[in-house]
Amino acid sequence: MSAVKGKVLKAAGLKNVDLWGKSDPFVRVTLETPDGNVVGESKTATKTDELNPEWEDEVFNFAHADDDFMDCCLRFKVMDTGLGPDVELGQAAVPIKLIPMLDGGEQSVFTFSLGIHSKKSLGHIVVSVGVLPKPGFFG
Repeated sequence: MSAVKGKVLKAAGLKNVDLWGKSDPFVRVTLETPDGNVVGESKTATKTDELNPEWEDEVFNFAHADDDFMDCCLRFKVMDTGLGPDVELGQAAVPIKLIPMLDGGEQSVFTFSLGIHSKKSLGHIVVSVGVLPKPGFFG
């Protein structure tokens, strides 16, 4: 069984969508199959009144047994929580096959733009992540 694991470290330059105060962001991390099905989900704590939040120990770890694991996608959605429904502040997605394999080494740190569906800058997110391949993958 293969797995992807990592940590959400911080976000910066987030848009303020609150009428009073600042946005209250959290990050929803999902592992999605090639057809868009969510097969793993994790959520960070909410940071109140913060456009440049930092998280500590916000770990995600998704295992996936199917052969399509390397074709899956890791998605990071930064959301604002408030009195009404949660509002998306931005998102980033990365194919699993582009994430370095962990062979006893440390996770790699990446900075992703949150403007996946926007021409404007919506800020960015910083994560550490690595893929644990199936046992025997390295021989």
